[in-house]
Amino acid sequence: MATNFFMAARGRLFILGVFLLVLAWPSISAAQDLFVVSQATQEVKRYDGTTGAFVSTFISPVTSGFQLPGGMAIRPSDGVLWVSSTATSEFWKYTTATGAVITPVAKTGLLTPGALTFDGTGANIYFLASDTVLSVSTDAVKKMVVSSGSVSTLATDGTANFNFIALNGSDLYVSDAFNNLVKRVPDSGGSGTNVISSGLSSPAGILFRSSTDMLVADMDTDRVLEYTFNGSSWVFDRVVLASGAGVDGPMGIALAPDGKLTVAGQFTNNVVAVDLTTLAVTTLVSPGAGGLSTPSSVAWNGSTLLVSSLSTNAIIYYDSAGTPTGTLARGISTPADSGMTFTAAGNIIVGSQPDNDVVEYSGQIGTEVRKFFDACPTSFAFPFDQVIGTDGNLYISCPASDGIYRFNGVTGDPMGPFVTGLQGLVNPQGLSFGPNGNLFVAGGFPDFNIKEFNGTTGAFVGVFVDSLGNTGMDPIAPWAITFHTGNLFVSSWVYDDVKEFNGTTGAFVQTFVTAGSGGLDGPTGIEFGPDGDLYVVSKENDSIKRYDGANGAFIDTFVSSGSGGLDAPVDLAFPPAQSGGGGGVPALSPEGFALFLLLSFSLGAWRLRRARLGAAGCSRGL
Repeated sequence: MATNFFMAARGRLFILGVFLLVLAWPSISAAQDLFVVSQATQEVKRYDGTTGAFVSTFISPVTSGFQLPGGMAIRPSDGVLWVSSTATSEFWKYTTATGAVITPVAKTGLLTPGALTFDGTGANIYFLASDTVLSVSTDAVKKMVVSSGSVSTLATDGTANFNFIALNGSDLYVSDAFNNLVKRVPDSGGSGTNVISSGLSSPAGILFRSSTDMLVADMDTDRVLEYTFNGSSWVFDRVVLASGAGVDGPMGIALAPDGKLTVAGQFTNNVVAVDLTTLAVTTLVSPGAGGLSTPSSVAWNGSTLLVSSLSTNAIIYYDSAGTPTGTLARGISTPADSGMTFTAAGNIIVGSQPDNDVVEYSGQIGTEVRKFFDACPTSFAFPFDQVIGTDGNLYISCPASDGIYRFNGVTGDPMGPFVTGLQGLVNPQGLSFGPNGNLFVAGGFPDFNIKEFNGTTGAFVGVFVDSLGNTGMDPIAPWAITFHTGNLFVSSWVYDDVKEFNGTTGAFVQTFVTAGSGGLDGPTGIEFGPDGDLYVVSKENDSIKRYDGANGAFIDTFVSSGSGGLDAPVDLAFPPAQSGGGGGVPALSPEGFALFLLLSFSLGAWRLRRARLGAAGCSRGL
């Protein structure tokens, strides 16, 4: 978390203030948080890292709502937000200010409803969809009477890819991304007339500044173009947003309250503002701010900007300065019920067994940032554990695939298998990179070995710890593994203990946490906390146990059984800034903050297009 300091004094005074602040650092305490995956409720719970008290349900899946938002519009008569659900053929309605769902859902009876707009009274809604529930090859312009829900067809085209729709008087204007044109369709229906037939390449959003001024977002050329009506035809007037202005794939467009043009860049994951007089372009929403990913539609509700975030299945809100204020209207989201890790930037990465995805969430506000689709690319496979490698990429264990799969940590793109069953891998579960940079993998039933693989090539190095703990008589049945002070620690769900092994040779050191110590039952996730103590998930009694980091002695039940609804916990993690991983700024204690203010004041010193995606162990394991 970054804090900006606007200096009110000369640099030398500020430097002196910082120096004095450093002297006062003992009064600054790190904010403590512990995050736990609650498998049975498919959530991530948050607990106070000092007391273990329940703080909040940090990540919770949405089980009803839109799925793949095709478009959104605010109904003028009552201010209700309507969102088309491309994947479920519905319109979902939300209280615009709060994001609360309004029922009943409006059923379209059609495939892939997309962009939508209302007439001036809000009595009728116009939208794009496939012509019939059986036809995905013929696009149509549809009209729904809101009061009755009756749907009629205004126009169809078997060669089109209708993208966006706008109303101008009694005429509808539709962008066709396949034929690179804009078509006018009367409210009364008809085949329609092509009004712009050249100069476009994948046109998207359409906006009327007036009845004779039309703006069109052109995705392939990264521009927004303006056309004027000369009394008989629409003619090109000017380029409003030029290519190279920092917007890749302009899609949704809207007018802000201050008259500036708001443009969403689908591939830059940002929103810019364009002064329509000077054509100056400024960043309104920074790339990815608030978890924005693949923005499509944009709309203003007073001074609040709403942006449809296609990849995260959400509508994200921003204030007039572009600062995210929350994800209020949320579509169906991915359940979180598998392994968890943190990125260096402090975001949470959690696996989802039902969806076979791995999802990255903001570590600050819990909103979805991006999704690693089809984490395990074989039938009936699911992710078990995830870890960020020394190369910054994401590594995922897939038990049913007998493989470790890798995703690019920057782009999120799949990089294919890193380790496969051909290298002796069987039912992989817990993952950890060792001090030597190699990848260590805990095998589930029937393997139960911890194997070492080259951290760069994935080549098999050897069995680091065998199923009998390298002792011939002390079985391990590993679940989670982690390195601490150079040694390897292993939790055993079967034997209710945590064992320690030499991190270089694999030699058995000791049973660090003895079987059942402090009521430990079914230990899964383990992590050494910022205080140096060992925190262990006790899955079978829904609690988190804490043990002395030096000798493994039981300290306490840190999170009591079922606290905050915790049910079948499987993994836990502290954010990197709290456990020595870097990133973030420690919070000030009240005393430290007061001292900081005193010192400061005393010195005078803060980038898809509208997605037509309707087509889009004895293993006590997870």
